[in-house]
Amino acid sequence: MEPIGRDAQKVTDAAHVVGVEIDLSDLAGRLEREALRLINDLSQQGLTGDALADAVASGLRALSDAPVDRAARGAASEAFNLGRNLGAQAEAGRIETVVRSEVLDQNTCPPCADLDGKIVEMNSPEYFEFMPPNGCDGRELCRGFYVYLEAA
Repeated sequence: MEPIGRDAQKVTDAAHVVGVEIDLSDLAGRLEREALRLINDLSQQGLTGDALADAVASGLRALSDAPVDRAARGAASEAFNLGRNLGAQAEAGRIETVVRSEVLDQNTCPPCADLDGKIVEMNSPEYFEFMPPNGCDGRELCRGFYVYLEAA
């Protein structure tokens, strides 16, 4: 039987591109909404022309980097787990089972805590169902991962 995921690289690449597009779209939408809010508020204060443009630019520069940082952490976490999956797919014949691990910190959400130590067969439906960050309340902030075990 061919392992599930033989096209994992193509699927992973496509999913990653969509994820990045969504993250960028969310950030662009946030900037657009904030720019419109600033224009409205500053116009009501009587600013026009260059003064308005400078104040809007200043307001946008003062925005928090938290959403960008969160997106970057999420992308790194997802890339880590997808990369581990791709490596595991290359060794699928040697790997029999995997264990979900949530040991990296004390900020584990309840659903992930429940999955900690869950053992599933490599490439089974459960393997993909429980692959981190699936089930995580924090989604992109999930630090869970699979530990791959060689067949005995």
